[in-house]
Amino acid sequence: MRFNLISFILGQLGEKRNKIISSIVFAGLANGMVMLVINDAAKDFNEINFRNLCLFALCISGFIYARRFSEYNTQACIQSAIAQRHLQIIDKLRKSSLSHYEKIGKMSVITNLLENSQIIYESTRILIHIATASVMLVFCFFYIAWMSTIAFWICAVILAVGIFTYKTAQKQVVALYHQFQAKDAEFFNALNHFLDGFKELKISREKSDDIYLNEFSQNLHQSVRLKLLSEQKVVANTTFIQSLFYVLMACIVFLLPQLDDAEPSVLMSITAVVLFMSGAIGLLVEAMPLIMKADIALANLDKMEQKIDQALECKQHNRPGHFNLFSSLSLRGLTYDYLDESRQRMFSIGPVELNFARGEIIFLVGGNGSGKTTLLKNLCGLYTPSAGAVLVDQYVIKAEDYDDYRNLFSMVLTDFHLFEKLYGLHNYSDERVNALLKRMQIESKTRFEHGRFTNLDLSTGQRKRIALIVALLEDKPIMVFDEVAADQDPEFREEYYRVILPELKRQNKTIILVSHDDRYFDVADTLIKLEYGKVATVQRQEHL
Repeated sequence: MRFNLISFILGQLGEKRNKIISSIVFAGLANGMVMLVINDAAKDFNEINFRNLCLFALCISGFIYARRFSEYNTQACIQSAIAQRHLQIIDKLRKSSLSHYEKIGKMSVITNLLENSQIIYESTRILIHIATASVMLVFCFFYIAWMSTIAFWICAVILAVGIFTYKTAQKQVVALYHQFQAKDAEFFNALNHFLDGFKELKISREKSDDIYLNEFSQNLHQSVRLKLLSEQKVVANTTFIQSLFYVLMACIVFLLPQLDDAEPSVLMSITAVVLFMSGAIGLLVEAMPLIMKADIALANLDKMEQKIDQALECKQHNRPGHFNLFSSLSLRGLTYDYLDESRQRMFSIGPVELNFARGEIIFLVGGNGSGKTTLLKNLCGLYTPSAGAVLVDQYVIKAEDYDDYRNLFSMVLTDFHLFEKLYGLHNYSDERVNALLKRMQIESKTRFEHGRFTNLDLSTGQRKRIALIVALLEDKPIMVFDEVAADQDPEFREEYYRVILPELKRQNKTIILVSHDDRYFDVADTLIKLEYGKVATVQRQEHL
């Protein structure tokens, strides 16, 4: 076991580390001194020994104060560290590429940030108890050594055997823990598909039965089997240590008097000390599985953060509005490859050669799977081309330019997400947003009050209208709409194509949209048709 948790905690205590460590040592010594005072007081019960009574009260008071100080300050440091770790990971995520984020997956991020962080936090409190108990045990061993060298060696040998055996057996528990974690990951992956595809499963009993029996049921049963097996080994380890303690007691009571000619009072004191140690040893044994889980949780967090580090984009220039005065965009030999985990190509687009002029309305058309959305993601800078280049007024966009380049776009893709607040926007009023809601004919469904939408539980078409409102408020030079007109009633579809798009064009916006509404193709200045990831035709319309 690597004890990543100890290294993590020591690394987060900062300037308080020495004080906290000192308080833990003091608490352990004070706890041990309680046992020493009791042993001394037990020699004579005929009268009250006020010196021992005062020492007892002093030790208990010191123990309580030191324990509270060390536990509270450690928890405060670790809570702050975990919060900072969350912020660090989220900050890295927002600076990572979309393609890599899609491979990491939403469920992986949520599980690591919530479940693993909670395990780490809970384990920290236990670790403080263990540290205090460990100091007390060391004190007790020195006290035993002072009373009887033979008793000390008996305790040391039995303890060494116990540690070696426990550590060896614990390796099997760790291996089993990794196995059932993998099964749990498969279960949550299936659960994610189940929730996202609820409609598809509801309409097909065969699909529903298949995922239930071969994903949920199978994974859960295998996970339970592995958990029970690991629990069996944990119980066996715990029982072994407890049995070893009884062996220690037997050696002290039956064997020590035969090997050491110490006085009976000394032997009784040693027996009392060993009994006093039993609680601390039991705490250590019971806490080790949780500490093991915390170590694995930290390793999982580190592993996920390493994946995010590999996905980080290079340092960006951070020049908002730098390209806003552009005249044209161009794609030169742009290709993009979807690769599987073995780096095998699954789907490609390109090479693509296209030009987009400022103030144009461009329609992208083509069948499903023709590459329209992938082309849009490359055009908007969400994906980095596998080959070729994106140009703004003949300037080739480099890796460090992408943040500035993406600032050109407002977009509504098919898998868009609605935020309840207008993040990043400042120059707006509730009245203006509500006026747009009225124009989009959804003022009866939701309102914008106190800086947020009152209701986002709407139909797909209504949610798209709100996404369109957000894009209009962002007021970017280029607007990208992927099937926004789909799921709309004929009246709003007419408004969208015949009024809203021409209005944006008059504002010198470049509008790039995916559409299957051939009755409105006349609105476009340029009609681009894609087939199998390649540009089939580019049709310029001069009537506008």
